[in-house]
Parts: sequence; structure tokens; C-alpha cells
Amino acid sequence: MGRMSGPTKLQRWLDLIAYLAGRRLPVAGDELLSRIPAYAAGWQSDEPRARESARRKFERDKDELRAQGIPIQTVRYTTELGSDEIEGYRIDRRDFYLPYLRLVERYSGTARYESRARVADVEITRADAPLALEALRRARDLPAFPLAAEARSAYRKLAFDLDPEAHAPEARVLYLERPGSAALLARLRTLSDALLTRKRVSFRYHGIYRGQETGRDVAPYGLLFQGGNWYLVGHDALRAELRVFRVGRIEDVQVNERAPGTPDYQIPADFRLRAYAERRPWELGAGDEPPLAARVRFRFPLSLWAERNRYGRLEARLPDGATVRSFELQQTQPFLRWLLATEGEAEILEPPELRAELRNITAEIAAAHREANDGDA
Repeated sequence: MGRMSGPTKLQRWLDLIAYLAGRRLPVAGDELLSRIPAYAAGWQSDEPRARESARRKFERDKDELRAQGIPIQTVRYTTELGSDEIEGYRIDRRDFYLPYLRLVERYSGTARYESRARVADVEITRADAPLALEALRRARDLPAFPLAAEARSAYRKLAFDLDPEAHAPEARVLYLERPGSAALLARLRTLSDALLTRKRVSFRYHGIYRGQETGRDVAPYGLLFQGGNWYLVGHDALRAELRVFRVGRIEDVQVNERAPGTPDYQIPADFRLRAYAERRPWELGAGDEPPLAARVRFRFPLSLWAERNRYGRLEARLPDGATVRSFELQQTQPFLRWLLATEGEAEILEPPELRAELRNITAEIAAAHREANDGDA
């Protein structure tokens, strides 16, 4: 029989949330590591490496849940048997659970949702009711949404007074394929087939820095979708090491036709595609040249957000609450687009050429908006 896989990340997250949410008092880290199945096997092992791995997995899950908005608090407390402080964790139910809602009809033609547990008044006018109905419909259909049952219940209650068909939105969500998507799909199919049959592939690759094409001979180890782009991870014979290639820059993919039906290589047992999936989009690339080092100043309170999500490496804390963090970039465009979303609260300190590139992108966006506004005039 095949080996059974361990708990998924989602299972670990749900177990951790359920354990903390079901307890009123803080829970020590050792208790969590011993009681939650995904950590217990490693934590109770006699091997130091297994115990450390379980600890790192717990710390990573805790930080990722916090980044998703789950209010896991770190608290220090003392036991009744001694005065030593213990570090523990808890989830405050008042911050975690949504209030219980009750629909109250009013003569003014509006509906008010009131909480029996705490104040949470939300007024929904008749004009907004169809929007609320559509929002609940989408929430109930979200895969793995933790409040899907509650959304379904609220949808049924609201739909009792509103005909969902009569209030169906007239607008349709349209999907526009990227230019060249058909060619990209063909490349992905070829690479996927080569990966499944363990056959080497050759192709021309357009480098991001030098702007030149080079021929590559690669043993595919995995395909990864990250930041809206597909990447190929494999052993590059030209560089004699593992490399990451953006599939959109790959051309003329050819699969080795020698010895059909016979694998050309074996994927090493210690290879983990998950390690690449956890990288940021700007950390993925072929890496033909050393990564570009960048230093960014995050103003307060954005500095707290950057630290909580472990963006880059902390270099300095400034008196005004700002922080300076360093990054290693395999790709500059994803990084600059990410910085644009901070609306000027993150400032590139160096290198100067990266700061100039961000200014150019900002100017191009501003010019495009001016042209659009002039066309509407």
C-alpha cells in the first residue's frame, strides 16, 4: 500500500484554531505541540531535529494565521503552583466570532440586524438588500470558507423575503485572456507531459537582465503557479544546478525523443516544490546573475505590517517607528508592482537604478490615466 500523506496546511490551521477557540484560558506552546496531531508526532519524538521541525511548523502556521487576520494573541501568565511566567496563546472569542444576528423589520422599509451578544447594528435598505443577498451567495460558495454554514443560513433567511432570481445581477463578470495565452497553454502541456514521463526538455529562454536568449537543457522537477505566472523548476545542464524559469519567457520547447518510454532522470528524494511555492514572486527567476540587493524604508505603521508578514530582512528600526528592510530580487517588476500598492508608504533607499525604475513605472501609469481622462472629455 502507498504511504499516506500527512495533514495538509489547512487541516493544521483548523486544528490550531479549534483548539485555541475552545479554551477560555491561555494555552502553553508545549501543550499545543503535544495535543495537535500535526505537531505531536515530531514533538514527542526523541530526535532533536524532529522536535525542532515541529516547533518551526507551529511558529510558521501561527504567523501565517495572524497574517490572514486570525487574532492569535501571545500572553504571559503564571500558574497556581508557582510564580514563574509562562508564554501561552489564546484567541479572544469576542474578536474571533461574528455576533449573533437577528432580523428586525421596521416600518420605514429597512431591515436591521441586531446582536443578542453585543452591539452590532447593520442597516440594510431595500435597495441594498439584493447586494447583501449576492454577497452571501458568494460567501457560501467559497471553498473552505470557515463561515460558509453561517453564510448559507443568512442567505436562506434573507432569500425568504427576497426572490433571488428577481434580484439576480444584470452585470456579468467577464474574463479576458492575456495575449499569448494559447501559446502559453501549449508550452505548459508540453512541459507537463515531459515532467510526468521524466523526459528532458530543451528550449530558448529570454533572460530578464541581459535581454538575451540562451539555449537550455533542463530536467523538469515541477511546475508552479505564483503571482499570476507559471514557473518551471528543474535542473539546468547549462548551469549545472537547480534553476527557476518563467514559462512566459520560454520559447520553442522540445522534448527529448530518445528512448521513448524510458525516463531520462529521477527527481531527488529531498526535492520539495513547496519550498519554491513559499517564495515571494520577486524571489522566483532563473538566477543567471546574482540577485539584486534592495533596501526599503517602511513608514509606521506599515512597518508593523511588513514585519508581521516577514517581508524581507530587518536591517534597522528608526526612532519614528519606521523600519529598513533588505530584499534580494530575482525579478524587479513584481517587486515594484508590490511596492506601488503601498501608496508611497514604502520608499526604496537603494539601489538608485531601482528607485528610478519605480519612478518611470509611476509616470507611465499617470500618463495612461491622463490619456484615458482626455479621451472621456
